[in-house]
Amino acid sequence: MSVVVIVALVALGLVDAAFSGLRAGLGRTGLVDHRHEDRRGLRRGAMLGVIVSSPAVTAMAVDLTVGGQRVTAYRDAGAVFLTIVGPYALIVLAGLGVYGALRWEFKYLASAVILGPFTLLRPFVVLAATVVAVRHTPAPGVAITAILAAASVLLVEPVLNRRYR
Repeated sequence: MSVVVIVALVALGLVDAAFSGLRAGLGRTGLVDHRHEDRRGLRRGAMLGVIVSSPAVTAMAVDLTVGGQRVTAYRDAGAVFLTIVGPYALIVLAGLGVYGALRWEFKYLASAVILGPFTLLRPFVVLAATVVAVRHTPAPGVAITAILAAASVLLVEPVLNRRYR
């Protein structure tokens, strides 16, 4: 169970970072065909996500090495975090599915109803999930790691937006 929670959190973080890169690069080139720029944005976001999340991963590795029986605390905090962020992520993925699969009218509808508002809510959802996860754990190392992870998730998009300006 612990491995599943950690893998889910890492996958969610990488996908979020990649889409932050995509959002940062959308519409900036003026070209009709944006696929190359979109792929580059996805790669940049994923790479930056890996880089900025390394302090959280390092803190967790050190804490697990030194702390011994904290695996349960990390699993519980991660499960609480996923309980809050999971439904949000599923709605956004559904919106992205509509955006990618259907005609342009539905793309605009998905963007206006789901993707735009949920992009604005993203920092608040991450912060709320982090606060609940931190309050749920008695281990200070887990709390520090959760805060570092949330900070890394929230840092990717502003850094990429500055890059594309």
